[in-house]
Amino acid sequence: MDLIFSDIHADIDGLETILKIAFSTEFEGKYGKISRIINLGDLLERGTNPKEVLQKMQDLSKAYPTISVMGNHDEGVLYEKSISGSSYVSIKAHELLSEQDLEFFHQNKDGTFGEQQVIDKQNKLLCVHGGPLDPQKITKDGDDPWLYQKTWQRLSEENNEFYSYYGYHYKASSAFEEGKANLDNFMILCGHQHMEAAIRQTKNEITNIWSFQPITEKIESFVIQKREFEIDKNSNYLFRVGLGGPQGHHNGGFAKPHFGLIQHDPKKIILFGLG
Repeated sequence: MDLIFSDIHADIDGLETILKIAFSTEFEGKYGKISRIINLGDLLERGTNPKEVLQKMQDLSKAYPTISVMGNHDEGVLYEKSISGSSYVSIKAHELLSEQDLEFFHQNKDGTFGEQQVIDKQNKLLCVHGGPLDPQKITKDGDDPWLYQKTWQRLSEENNEFYSYYGYHYKASSAFEEGKANLDNFMILCGHQHMEAAIRQTKNEITNIWSFQPITEKIESFVIQKREFEIDKNSNYLFRVGLGGPQGHHNGGFAKPHFGLIQHDPKKIILFGLG
């Protein structure tokens, strides 16, 4: 069973809360034991404990098979590119990160860091932070090539695709077409926008399958809300995982940690958020 999270944003309390729930005896008794970790990017920025988050990820990657993709804020730190939204305390905490702290992000032969996306062919998963579109195939009318990368792409809320200073906004249909180049009857897993989403493609019909009425339950001392999605082996899916680290919520407020599970037999995805 896979534990999925995204957008921890240097929030060690958020990450520790997710792990405390997912590895609790009560949770394991109800859903099963975690056998793999999937991080969908943005471990860094906005929050104030990047060192502790990266150390925890190093520990997890030694204990469990781990899929991890780059987020735009991870790239911002590693490539020294400025992204708004971090407090003075957060900026200073990130400036103190050493090369050893950043070893979780492996450096590639071309000098880049980490993976833009990971494809798990055995389980038919495409993991990416923002979106799966090939930036080279996008007609560009914006002035910053970085905002077309998979770490910046975002699911469009309009019925069209466009560039903005928030990244390249893509339609679900484009994501599914990109997925079909590598897989069939697959799931795209992404994060980035801090809000959950669930979309199914059956043949050429695309349906929003998000449920606005979650099931509420109590695990240990936590009240959590869940939404379960049975996976039809003849369909494709796009699931967007919510904000993992509340410190990443740039508008303030009372954000809560979110995470997900994939059960493989029978195949089901469950998205959780603290109540």
